[in-house]
Amino acid sequence: MGGIVIDYPLYEARRQISMTVNDAMKRRLANMALLITGMIWGSGFVVMKNTLDSMSTNYILAIRFTIAALGLSYTLFTKGPVTFEKIKAGANLGLYIYGAFAVQTYGLMFTTAGKNALITAFYVVLVPLLLCSALLLQIFRLRMTADQQQNAQQWIMQKRRPEGKVWMAAVMMIIGIALLTTDGGGSINIGDVLTLCCSLGYAIQIVLVDGYAKKYDLMQLTCLQFWFSALYGWIAALLFEQPPVNMGGDTVFALAYCGIACTLIGLTLQNVGVKYASPEYATLFMSTESAFGCIFGVIFLHETMTARMLVGGLMVVAALMLSQVEWKDVFAKRKNRGVHNA
Repeated sequence: MGGIVIDYPLYEARRQISMTVNDAMKRRLANMALLITGMIWGSGFVVMKNTLDSMSTNYILAIRFTIAALGLSYTLFTKGPVTFEKIKAGANLGLYIYGAFAVQTYGLMFTTAGKNALITAFYVVLVPLLLCSALLLQIFRLRMTADQQQNAQQWIMQKRRPEGKVWMAAVMMIIGIALLTTDGGGSINIGDVLTLCCSLGYAIQIVLVDGYAKKYDLMQLTCLQFWFSALYGWIAALLFEQPPVNMGGDTVFALAYCGIACTLIGLTLQNVGVKYASPEYATLFMSTESAFGCIFGVIFLHETMTARMLVGGLMVVAALMLSQVEWKDVFAKRKNRGVHNA
């Protein structure tokens, strides 16, 4: 009686190829999701700028996070039990994302949408620095990946710092932000200072998501994050602000757009993207929000950029590229391609 003969080495090779292809596809989809996130968030600067004329900051945040939380509430019942550890993780994430959104929105009251978008992009440089910081391990005690643990241990034991390009990008970013935020006389806008604080909150939140995503269901964690962000927003709104009186159709549309597109879709795509792409490369794609924010600000709000601000903006974009692109690999591939063609 004949049987089926399986070529196990060939089978294993095909299985490995299939896994590699699937991983590559996941990375491409993650990159696309993060790029869409950048575009959505870039448009959010324009929408938020207009909404601040008719509603206070914390009411805007409370409503938009409540809308987003309702949209994902099904995960609380379909993605396993909601444990105390998950609740703590959601509260932690919610605190940082709410804080970042709050200072960013307050800052938007005193600066332009384009500058707000560009300065926020400073978190791109902060993320790799935070990943290598011993302070992050001591404060948050995350269960990091093996590579992240190795980087942190090298920082502590060997005093090994991040790559030189990260430090160079940080210097370029600081100079670019200085050109964007100062008028040549050394003064700086309070809105720009608040936006800088926002970038730190975003950076911490991205690193936290990368750690928590290894332990908990991502969609459920995102839902908990939204609910806690909404809770913090409602508490601050009810304690410190007056409720809105007259909300026109434009305000309702803006709140719906910020809640559904910028928060529910944007942050969900961000968290999913961070899960399948490293946080360093995730920030590269999400940083396109600064470019989109400037473009949309010029088109829809008729904002102007001086030559000084343009140079600063270009330095910020150059710093983003420098810090995130593996230039050695790029040049090596081009060299190999040239040798192959020859």
